[in-house]
Amino acid sequence: MRRITIVTKDYTGLIADITEVLGKENINIESIDAEKIDTTALIKITSDDADKAYQILVDAGFHVVSQAGLLIKLKDKAGALAQVSRKLAENCVDIRGVNMVEQHDGYRIVALSCSDSDKAGEILSDVII
Repeated sequence: MRRITIVTKDYTGLIADITEVLGKENINIESIDAEKIDTTALIKITSDDADKAYQILVDAGFHVVSQAGLLIKLKDKAGALAQVSRKLAENCVDIRGVNMVEQHDGYRIVALSCSDSDKAGEILSDVII
């Protein structure tokens, strides 16, 4: 089973929206964890068909990322991602993929896939969510 994470601005009814979308497509949720960080919601789901759940949620307009990457929260300002990527490069960690997932309230949520996720997590501990 693969875990997927939905990253979105938090709002009343978010869990209802997510579970209804999946339920209408007969996706069984095996585990769900929700966390609120400031105004951002992180909803982690394990289901009986993660690939199908991923596509259904994307089609419904949700920002969905695979659990394989790291999620970081950066101030929405010029050069913020450059600082992170330089910090990783200086510590010999390659960025293999980057995805701007969500932006609101002066921040961006960015998903990173790195050559060494554990080391990247230590290096970026101050911005990991």
